[in-house]
Amino acid sequence: MARSKDRTRWHEIPSPVRAAVEKAVNGRVVHAENCDGGFSPGLASRLQLADGRGVFAKAADGGTWPWEAETHRTEARVNAVLPAGLAAPRLLHVLDDGEWVVLLFEEIDGGPPAQPWNAVDLARVAEQVAAMPRAAGLDLPREHPRLGGWASITPEQIAPHSAWAAGQLSYLVKLENEGILAAQGDALVHFDLYPFNILLTAHRVVFVDWPHARLGAPIVDLVMLLSSAAADGLDPEPVLHRHADPGVPPQAVDAILAAHAGFLLSGAVSAMVPGLEAIAAAKLHLGLGAVTWLQRRLTR
Repeated sequence: MARSKDRTRWHEIPSPVRAAVEKAVNGRVVHAENCDGGFSPGLASRLQLADGRGVFAKAADGGTWPWEAETHRTEARVNAVLPAGLAAPRLLHVLDDGEWVVLLFEEIDGGPPAQPWNAVDLARVAEQVAAMPRAAGLDLPREHPRLGGWASITPEQIAPHSAWAAGQLSYLVKLENEGILAAQGDALVHFDLYPFNILLTAHRVVFVDWPHARLGAPIVDLVMLLSSAAADGLDPEPVLHRHADPGVPPQAVDAILAAHAGFLLSGAVSAMVPGLEAIAAAKLHLGLGAVTWLQRRLTR
């Protein structure tokens, strides 16, 4: 999958904003290393301080990328309610001058899982997903805007990518509606659990980027994770059987997977804001992986 290579660099941040960051961390930035993973257009950089400490910084210019700045504000609100013990980086500071929004996190000394996926990394991450604290009653939304989308796709749009999906659109619309219902619940769900939002260290699996967190059914995270493995050619079924709650019926998995694929592919075939074409390409790759897995499950 393509990555965002043209992100904002530290030296391109306005000097008053850089000064505010250095004041917040009580240190001078001597080196900044941009991160390649992910797709956001703003700053995503490891900042090394003069005293040897490190922090991870995300920043967005609300004048140029208003949706990205708002996503950062949402992420700050979500991080404030995440449960203790969660495998997520600590949010250290939030800076918001009304235009620039900066989030400063503890630096995680790790990198993303192997891409394409390998079985060892997938098993390790899936185990951590299954063990994730699923605190209920958090102040998080219950609606699931990142599920569903087949109803907005025409056969002409999807046929070049999946003849099977083009011939099954009516059924996929029905199935994704069932999936949106099956995804309801009271547990914390990351809702964006792809490899570019995962960091592996020697001893930890850490999940980053939480702005899309919702209350829902925990199986959603496992389905999203495993659909990315399917996109890379791995068979997700053994991992699903090992870690899925046995109380979740196979039909619910099918329905959630359909709703997940519909969201991805509706975004992939729709017009994309210039400069964010990498997001459409990633959605197409992941969505076709989800569809391939769903087709196997429905026709076996």
